[in-house]
Amino acid sequence: MNNIAITYSMISLLFFTISGICQTPNSASLHGRLIDAEDGQPIPDVLVRAAPEKIESVYPDQDFAHATVTDPEGTFSLTIPNEPQTYYAFSLMVLHPQYQAKRLRQEMSPAKNHYDLGEISLKRTLSLQGNISGSKDVQGLVVNLKMHNKSADFFRAAAPIEHAAKTDITGNFNFSDLYPIEYTLTISQNGAIIAYVDAINPQVQTRTSIHLPKLKTLYGTIVDTQELPIAEARIYATRHRETPHGHTTLLTSTQTNNTGNFQMQVLETESQYLSLEVSKKGYFSRVYKNVEIRKEPLIVPLEKGLIIKGHVMLPRDMSSDAHYTVKVFPADAQMEPSLNPLVLHKPLLSRHFPATAPTFIVDGLFSGTYTLYIGGEGISATAINAEVTANSEEVFIIADHPGNTLQGQILWADTSGPVRNAVVSRSWYPWELNPSDMSMTLDRFEAETDINGNFKFDNLTENRYQLHIRAVHAVFDNATERYQRNLIHKRIEIPVPGTAYRIYLGKQDTR
Repeated sequence: MNNIAITYSMISLLFFTISGICQTPNSASLHGRLIDAEDGQPIPDVLVRAAPEKIESVYPDQDFAHATVTDPEGTFSLTIPNEPQTYYAFSLMVLHPQYQAKRLRQEMSPAKNHYDLGEISLKRTLSLQGNISGSKDVQGLVVNLKMHNKSADFFRAAAPIEHAAKTDITGNFNFSDLYPIEYTLTISQNGAIIAYVDAINPQVQTRTSIHLPKLKTLYGTIVDTQELPIAEARIYATRHRETPHGHTTLLTSTQTNNTGNFQMQVLETESQYLSLEVSKKGYFSRVYKNVEIRKEPLIVPLEKGLIIKGHVMLPRDMSSDAHYTVKVFPADAQMEPSLNPLVLHKPLLSRHFPATAPTFIVDGLFSGTYTLYIGGEGISATAINAEVTANSEEVFIIADHPGNTLQGQILWADTSGPVRNAVVSRSWYPWELNPSDMSMTLDRFEAETDINGNFKFDNLTENRYQLHIRAVHAVFDNATERYQRNLIHKRIEIPVPGTAYRIYLGKQDTR
């Protein structure tokens, strides 16, 4: 049973017991009927979840905290909050293990507390059957489907991202509960990929036959800069995607023997889609792209990394169980703040150390000049330049300045009233990032104003910051009996944290 079916079953049991909750004056009831899109028959046991959307919220509510299940006739009744000055719309999500998930959104009227959504049709999930040939032993092979990365497809939030099945004695396999989207298909045996299909769509292709290609032998030698063999180095062979939303797949891996040699059986792949990564602790990892599988061995040189040792002076009142971080940048890296996650330099390395160990060692560096930033909870980031050579001396860094606070209040210019639920994003500096940071992980630089319009950011370095403020200005229209909402944007620069700022939003900020 997949994760959706398990979750669905548990929530179904819960909400069958509470479906009789009475409607209150400040609530709205939602009614509807779920039917099969093919034959029009009612669908029982559909999980129906609702999320009311607040008038003043920039982001829609995604909690879907209100739920029930359909009865044998496919009907449902659900109660959600409906305070006229609080909620603007609601979203409905319907889930069933054998049907494609569906989401609907409808605006709410303050004078209305009953919504009949009528019949909602659901399409059945899809299936894919296949057969594998080309080998004497085709039983027990693992066939994996992984949904393509298309963030615009809403059902990715409800559908299983991956499916796996095993072949029977004749090489047959079967998948169900699939969606009308492309998948990457791989076949593996003993942990190694032996077949790869970049894109397959069960809506277009319900059956597939795959003839296993022959594997090729890839071999070579890993050496250091003195051309001496390196033992126990790891080699990873990767097959890269052909389409923009497909998946990169690790085909197989191995390690060198005592003489630095390796060999591996690799799925035959065009050179533009094959790469090798070679790594060993204490050496710089190296990635070879566009690898051709030839008869002559590959010779892969690895360069040994250098280390830098330092001693840091931390704030005296720092907790004994706290940590500090050492982040390493090229000496010429730009350190200007930005609200754009794509323009800043990320640190080359980031290492964490306990506050009780003020001496640190960072390894894996090339010879050259670097900028080291010391930061952590309650520490204002401190930088020092360091020259890294084979005989580097220990560096000493004083990082005993506490972090600062940036706080303020957002107000409407015409009424001086507080702006609630406004989203305030602050700019960040490269030393606040991690090497693995993506734009989706940067919500830690974002805050939402409270009922009094207040916001707050802690643990900042004393420096200038930019703020991007997004708020909703809602006015009730008597003619339509609905709220007219305008999204307000404003960008300002804060010269220094430590002062409570008062910021006004007005009509000129409407976008």
